[in-house]
Amino acid sequence: MTAESPRLEEFQQQVDELRLSGGRANPERTLVRISVTLFVISLIIEIFAFSESRGTTNSYEQTDMVILALLGVVVALGGVALFVRASLTRYFRYWLVRLVYEDRANTDRIVDAIEASRD
Repeated sequence: MTAESPRLEEFQQQVDELRLSGGRANPERTLVRISVTLFVISLIIEIFAFSESRGTTNSYEQTDMVILALLGVVVALGGVALFVRASLTRYFRYWLVRLVYEDRANTDRIVDAIEASRD
């Protein structure tokens, strides 16, 4: 890109003056860690339910293990949902900031072209 225009510098100063924070340095990182933890817990539940259901011939205990396995699937789906949410949040935040920056740069180019055509 070309040298930054005064409008872009003004935009940068306005953003710096806001001093916004999300409360944490990177909230998506925490969500990713939680989602990975949930997925690992679901794998442990699934493995336990499978081994316990194979080790018995009692149909009631096998039914209990099927219910436990379904709980593991629900926990895994929750972990996947958190992971997708964190990934999309990070991507959309980047996309929005980039869109605003490019819009300001395009506006500056149009203003410069109009001013050049007047001269």
